[in-house]
Amino acid sequence: MGARLQNPKFWALILSFVLLPALGRSQQGSVNLDSNEQLFCVLAAINAAGYDAGLGTETGDNTREEVRGVLSRRPAPAVNELRKFYASHHVADDSGANLGEYVSLALLLGPPPSFAFTVPESDLPPDALDVKGLVPLLKRFYLEANLSDLWARVQPRYENAVESYGDKVRNSVTLADAYLRFPSGAYLGRNYSIYLSLLGAPEQVQARIYGSNYYLVITPSKQPKIAEIRHQYLHFLLDPLAVKYAVEIHEKAALQAIARKAPTLGADFKEDFSLLATECLIRAVELRMDKPAKPDRSVAEFTASGLVLLPYFYSALDDYQRQDTPMSVFYKQMILRIDPKAEMQRLAGIKFTAPAAPAGNAPAPALSEKDQLLNQGENLIYEGKYADASQMFRNVLEQFDPHSERALYGAAVSASNLRKPDLAEEYFQRTLESARDLRIVTWSHIYLGRLYDVEGKRDAAVAQYRAASVTAAAYPDAARAVERGLQRPFGTK
Repeated sequence: MGARLQNPKFWALILSFVLLPALGRSQQGSVNLDSNEQLFCVLAAINAAGYDAGLGTETGDNTREEVRGVLSRRPAPAVNELRKFYASHHVADDSGANLGEYVSLALLLGPPPSFAFTVPESDLPPDALDVKGLVPLLKRFYLEANLSDLWARVQPRYENAVESYGDKVRNSVTLADAYLRFPSGAYLGRNYSIYLSLLGAPEQVQARIYGSNYYLVITPSKQPKIAEIRHQYLHFLLDPLAVKYAVEIHEKAALQAIARKAPTLGADFKEDFSLLATECLIRAVELRMDKPAKPDRSVAEFTASGLVLLPYFYSALDDYQRQDTPMSVFYKQMILRIDPKAEMQRLAGIKFTAPAAPAGNAPAPALSEKDQLLNQGENLIYEGKYADASQMFRNVLEQFDPHSERALYGAAVSASNLRKPDLAEEYFQRTLESARDLRIVTWSHIYLGRLYDVEGKRDAAVAQYRAASVTAAAYPDAARAVERGLQRPFGTK
């Protein structure tokens, strides 16, 4: 599942207690701080093609400018086609998303010069799928611009960047392991790779989870992104526990109705209760480790953002710190002790954080009729009123946007629960043609797998579960569903 990136041409700094030999990384699991040649090549190509975001910003590193200068002096016929490709795929007004497409693509490519995909092309996540046409041009550009030589020339710069992060990251990972009391080798078979990229716009942090592997790509920044590295590492450690104890977590899902009312809480957290619980626990762990001067204020602010279980976990961690069992053992007890009624009382009268006001004196934009219908439809699904929800989503598709991923997915889920498998299959297929949201894409594959299982089409079902497995680990509920779907047909015991 997912990409297992190895780079035989470059050294790696191995972190944490494990200290495994580099050749054993993919077999035994590790935390790696490294660079990535595929990422270098993809970003070199788009820099030659017109990727100028953040150019000239002072970061203390001029590798990007020097690489661009070298490439401008090397005749490469593929550049003209690269420019056309980049211009036609540019994501306007969102430099993070624009870079993110190419980061996703690079993380799912094998080494040069073949740049073979590490997952079936049909299973690529939406942003990588959008730019997969870069690969044939990349192969040409790699040879024409002699990127292998340029990569060798800049490796010392990457080594220096990795070295500058090394002690800080090692310390952060070690402290996290110590706090959670995770034993050496607890993540066997899984990898967390932190890649430093010197060719992207500064201050970028791009997190990805593909299969069982976690990635964090960091561009040049004035201050090391240690907090972001630790946050993803805590997900790396704690996400599997949310999958393992999904049944116990969902016994407390009544609290999800409260979280859904938080205006600034992300849609993924509203829809995946296990993901919400994990984020609450991680933020509580960070507060316990960092010991802020006013922890009560921090707890209140996180809770007001919609992380409704954070007060419980922050309190439970006080009990955890007073005993000796590791988090892997304490976790189940902690989940079982959640009392939804008590937490609802704790949250009674909470005032959730309002969305940020527009710049200047402009009034906040009113919610469009389309968005109102989508929100109503999603709330109706949550309430189990599938026929009413279906009508809301059909209204969006007929009156506003026939390609709305939220409407297509909502219509598909509604049809599935109304026992209309043919209609559900049609809507899920249409969703996959339009959707960019990873949660929606992942669950569409899972639902299709279940539909095919019910129809006795086991091979088709397994293909859908495998497609979902590329991105499912980011969503504990989905990861659990994929695991079960691959083990046995849906509906069997």
